[in-house]
Amino acid sequence: MLLYTFTITPNNRKVEAFVKHFELPVDIHHVSFKDRETSTPEYLAINPMAKVPALVDGDLKLWESNAILTYLATVFPQANALPMDPKGRADVDRWLHWQSCHLMPAMGALKQSDEKDTDAVTPLLKILEGQLADGREYLLGELCVADFAVAAYLMTKMGRKLDYSECPHVLAWRDRVESLDGFVATQVKMPPPAQAAG
Repeated sequence: MLLYTFTITPNNRKVEAFVKHFELPVDIHHVSFKDRETSTPEYLAINPMAKVPALVDGDLKLWESNAILTYLATVFPQANALPMDPKGRADVDRWLHWQSCHLMPAMGALKQSDEKDTDAVTPLLKILEGQLADGREYLLGELCVADFAVAAYLMTKMGRKLDYSECPHVLAWRDRVESLDGFVATQVKMPPPAQAAG
């Protein structure tokens, strides 16, 4: 099993962190955008979207980060990261769709905005706060793929600048997830900005 990834983005980091946290037997290949690796015919045969992450497992070529997360959690049930009962699975799917349909676009818009208007993100944080306010340690009580998917977006540079003053449970949860072995192992240290010549 081979994962193509580029750690620095949340969609890649969440999958790579999942693999590393549970020590799954998945080989990890960091693509080279400098060499336009994702535009080669060989890679396009794996992911016609020319994006990462992508997972190859035998004749299966799987793209879309949340699909990869749920596939890995299904193939490796020992991770206990995906409920098998219909209601539990639907609850996980709800949060995965919420992340891709609501949180990701809101964070993307925030990144593009000159004024850094957080109006679209604040209500989403309050929804998370309501989910976590009953004292649960993770989104659904036990650690699952949804925690990896959602928290990765709040660990970004933009996610760290959000106002969590009304969402203390979200902040505590994000920090808790970020301290997991997989997220620690995928933390990217950016080089310091170049100093101007004096």
